[in-house]
Amino acid sequence: MKVHLMFKDRDFDIQQKLPPNEQTLTQDLELNTLFNAMACGDEFLFEVAKKAVFSGFNNNLDVILYRQNILKDCLKNSSIVRNIYDIAVESLERRKKDYWGFWGKYPSGILHGSTRVLRIFVEMLGKLRSIADEHANKFDSEGFTILFTMLTKELNDEYFTILNEYLK
Repeated sequence: MKVHLMFKDRDFDIQQKLPPNEQTLTQDLELNTLFNAMACGDEFLFEVAKKAVFSGFNNNLDVILYRQNILKDCLKNSSIVRNIYDIAVESLERRKKDYWGFWGKYPSGILHGSTRVLRIFVEMLGKLRSIADEHANKFDSEGFTILFTMLTKELNDEYFTILNEYLK
């Protein structure tokens, strides 16, 4: 799913290369202090913050205003935004814990393990849809409006019915 919270018209590229002078800039400006404050101990967020800052040199005014409006929504609705992030983290953690072990070598074991992982993701998508249904009206930014509209439209009841039928 393309959430477009960093850019209106494209995804944020977490794989992008950092500029050649990244280490020097980080040291000279003591940017690790900023990145640590932004990440609050979360290693993934630390890397995202670093990439976002270093990729921002070429951002135009429209991109900056787009993100500032999203940030206003994040500050106004911090607990909801934290819940969204926690769902993403929980999804990945539960997937990692769902270890297939010995049975992952056999087709039936792979199918069973894959089905369990899909059930986890369907459950997490349901949580996201619930947040969209319950809280979309509390957000004003274009970015969150698009995100919640997409969640409501693409993760509709019919979609979940189909997914659950396939999982049976």
